[in-house]
Amino acid sequence: MHKNISYLYAFFGFFLLGCGVVAVDLAGEQANTALFTGAAGGLIGLTAGHFLNRGKRWGFMLGTAEAGLLTLLLGWRAATYFTRLLGMVQQPQGPDSAETAGMAFLLTTAMLVISLLTLTVSVMFARQVLSATK
Repeated sequence: MHKNISYLYAFFGFFLLGCGVVAVDLAGEQANTALFTGAAGGLIGLTAGHFLNRGKRWGFMLGTAEAGLLTLLLGWRAATYFTRLLGMVQQPQGPDSAETAGMAFLLTTAMLVISLLTLTVSVMFARQVLSATK
């Protein structure tokens, strides 16, 4: 079972890296936090997947902790973007700012959903993975 979870962490890492690149492409310089979250989270996810694939228990712990922390962080950021979008609806500022904030909200929400799914699968199969790793 730990091999399957390691592939999940690798997918999670590649997904986060891709989201960071897309955020910079869409928003430009304003997406520094998304780039940092995507790059750091992606590299941690790939590292966790690699070492879990080799049977290291700490790879599972690292991947689960990352998914949990990113769920909290991205939930907070998605709520912040949503509040900002609601403020823009009440007081229109410009089409470019609303479009950028909307794309940031959608991208952050996508990252949140994948992070929450990764955390859920990790918790569901924790017993099997911990018994199969050293």
